[in-house]
Amino acid sequence: MMLALTLAAALGWQFATTADPLGQPVYVASVTPDAARPFVSLKYACGGIVGVVLQFNLGDVKYASMQFSTKEPEFESVRFAFLEGNYDTTAKRAPITDGLATYEIKGSEAAFVASLLKDSDRVTITRGTVSHFFPLTGARFAIDEVISACPFKYPH
Repeated sequence: MMLALTLAAALGWQFATTADPLGQPVYVASVTPDAARPFVSLKYACGGIVGVVLQFNLGDVKYASMQFSTKEPEFESVRFAFLEGNYDTTAKRAPITDGLATYEIKGSEAAFVASLLKDSDRVTITRGTVSHFFPLTGARFAIDEVISACPFKYPH
């Protein structure tokens, strides 16, 4: 029984308040579906210098050996596949400080995708040939907490 509860907690979404480098609060809803691969994650955050952002890491770090450039990352096609249907959009590689192979969507588009996450049971995110399944157990509660605390308001 205890193992089942621990597993359910590991798979479910969590809400937390963190701080940006300037000490401003950042409200975060996140899930890490595989304890053995903690870098594989999906999170929705709001506050501080990050603004409103949806970040995901699908565990594809093969570009880590490439030389890094100072030019702006290109937008890449991303698919969010829900039981109810697919949503196609674009994302950019996040700053390396957010984790190798982390991609992000910002602003109103991030808020819209977060609203889709609240209304489904699971999502598979695909970027190029890489995809990962994320459970959405508890996403509604955690994302609603972020929205409630968020100083930036977008329609959800």
